[in-house]
Amino acid sequence: MLEKDLINKLNEFKEIEPNKDWAHWLLSNILTKSQQEVIIKPRVKLVSFSFIHQYQKVLASAAFAVLFVSTFAFAQTTLPGNPLYPVKTLTQNARIALSSKDYKSVVRLEIAKARLSDMTKTIDQEQVIALMSQNIQKDLQAIPQELKNISNKKIALQVSQKVGEQTKDLKNLSNNLLNNNNLNQAIDEAQDKVYGFIFSTEEEINQCPSYLQDKLANLQKYFTDNVQTLVQWPIDDITKVRTFLGDIDNDVKAGNCLEAMVKIDSINQILQIHSLDIKVETSTPEN
Repeated sequence: MLEKDLINKLNEFKEIEPNKDWAHWLLSNILTKSQQEVIIKPRVKLVSFSFIHQYQKVLASAAFAVLFVSTFAFAQTTLPGNPLYPVKTLTQNARIALSSKDYKSVVRLEIAKARLSDMTKTIDQEQVIALMSQNIQKDLQAIPQELKNISNKKIALQVSQKVGEQTKDLKNLSNNLLNNNNLNQAIDEAQDKVYGFIFSTEEEINQCPSYLQDKLANLQKYFTDNVQTLVQWPIDDITKVRTFLGDIDNDVKAGNCLEAMVKIDSINQILQIHSLDIKVETSTPEN
């Protein structure tokens, strides 16, 4: 085919027009494709802050913890009348509650001194001061009984002597307050009971070895009279009691009074664990 003939054929194609169905189909495809391209077009995101939603709970917990610790720390420097002072007293009460039984009286008195010191620095808070004074008096009333609850006589003597010294400091602080008659009276009463406890404990220790010999004899007689009950004990407890009795005898002969008393207390604790009906009489004889 000549070039001229090819050109004429192509010109004939120009006169051909598409039917309406084909035109509508083509237009529909073009519009659909254009919409899809618009939908899947990527959006720009703020990457620098995109982690906030993912970690918002953790961040909120951390912020709360920081606020709580800051409030707790600041509260320790406050004085009566400050809105945060109850937080300080709450932590002090927690210290008393969590302290060991043997040293609870020491902790209680240390906190009483701290509160009394706060009271001396406070002005224009008469009602608050009066309430704090009443609470300190209650603490002082609890101290003598806490000393009596200490089973180890050696520890009881050491603790009571320390408490006696602290009550002197408490009295000096109380003298700086106005209208402190009731508080001073409570301090004097507690001090008298503490010194009385110190004296009686020293007397009990000084009765060694005759006093301890009586205790040892009572224990030996008890175990001899209750053999049938004791055979039901675990072997370990029976061995401990035998060992303690031998050690007590040696301590009494050597004049080691406090060591012997500690071992006697250990035997009594074993007896309490087994809830025996018969109790051994090991109380201090009345003078």
